[in-house]
Amino acid sequence: MIYDADTLDIIGERKDGGLELYIISSGEMDDSLESQSLLLDKVQNYLGYVSNSQFKEDFPNVAKDNIWIILKFEEEPPQLILELCDKIVPWAEDNGVKFVTRVGK
Repeated sequence: MIYDADTLDIIGERKDGGLELYIISSGEMDDSLESQSLLLDKVQNYLGYVSNSQFKEDFPNVAKDNIWIILKFEEEPPQLILELCDKIVPWAEDNGVKFVTRVGK
């Protein structure tokens, strides 16, 4: 389940100068419209964050092409959610960042 779309879950600087922004799905993720909407809203907020001036002040040396949004699932999500994630990839790329999913604890 994804919670509060308005918060950044985890931010980590990479040794190669990049940045990873994690979206954490704790517990079982369902494919309800509410879950889909929360996921899309959360991604939109992450994309907005990396595009704003505060981000550039907080991380002045991070190149936009070295930013990753990583959606972390504890358990394998439903197929519909995986298909939605596939559609998020080009949206993120259009905003200059990479989007990937990871499954497991």
